[in-house]
Amino acid sequence: MNKFLAILILFIGYLRSVSCILCYQCNSTDLQDPFQCQEFLGDDIDIQPMPCDEVYGAAYCIKHTGRFEGGIGTRRYCSSVDMGNYCNYIKQPGDQREYRSCKFTCDTDGCNSASIQTISASVLAAISAFTIIYRYF
Repeated sequence: MNKFLAILILFIGYLRSVSCILCYQCNSTDLQDPFQCQEFLGDDIDIQPMPCDEVYGAAYCIKHTGRFEGGIGTRRYCSSVDMGNYCNYIKQPGDQREYRSCKFTCDTDGCNSASIQTISASVLAAISAFTIIYRYF
């Protein structure tokens, strides 16, 4: 029983170390790559989901469309906060019209696009190793 608990703790620790969420991270107002981060990502983009290592406790991917940073566009990023799914109409002082701003939150790799979700090879390897160790010990 003690071996089982030790193996289980090691397995959970391993999963925690490889469970960093991967999100698309881009900004359509980026002047270097303005067409890589549109509202709907097409098949011809060069960006891929990236690890969210720079955001402490990142567990969510966010897609924000609307007005921000002095422009209208789309921003995809990592977050440690579930921002929900909603749209608002916003009118800033001095604006002559309202702008629609939407935020979409999700919690799986690459989900702030329309990509197909797959299980990571390292997670499959860890599950296989755990099963083999458990069976023989």
